Amino acid sequence: MGGTFDDSYITVVDDDNFHRVDSINPVHLPYVDSTCTPDVTEPCYLNTVTITENKYGWLDEMDTGFYPVSASEMKTKLSSRQAVQIKAGYTDADFSVDDEEGNRCADINDLAIQWALERASPAALQNYETYGIKMVTGDDKGPYNAGPLWIWTFMSYNVDKEKTTMTIQAPMMRTGVNYPI
Repeated sequence: MGGTFDDSYITVVDDDNFHRVDSINPVHLPYVDSTCTPDVTEPCYLNTVTITENKYGWLDEMDTGFYPVSASEMKTKLSSRQAVQIKAGYTDADFSVDDEEGNRCADINDLAIQWALERASPAALQNYETYGIKMVTGDDKGPYNAGPLWIWTFMSYNVDKEKTTMTIQAPMMRTGVNYPI
């Protein structure tokens, strides 16, 4: 989700670290640890590090199979598009345009829903279309531009009255490259 580049030579390669997002000693923040220039004619790789924490429910500690055991959300820290674009050599990247306009979390969740639908078996897809509650994304919640506010605000899952559509909304935090931390 680092945005697009003017050429096809720049590729983002991510190393996602799975652990608690509220670790404070040491503080784990996303970063880009390489640089490219926009006029490259050979492959250039932007190496990024992200942090992801799965959120699990506690209702089925006895493992009865009655409650879901999968993660209800994956809270992820990503570098801003502005930061990725600057490391790609686009030094005039505008935080307002790249990160504040739109709903980046919804964009990511839309891609996740699309990915799952494209990989579902024909039978599973038919069951979803016939009986399932359709998942759609709503506007991002926030911004929660203070770590604890973002960390302790969770996704919302709202089913409409007809029980045909579930709207999911994710909390987001947006900080530019000049953010003090």
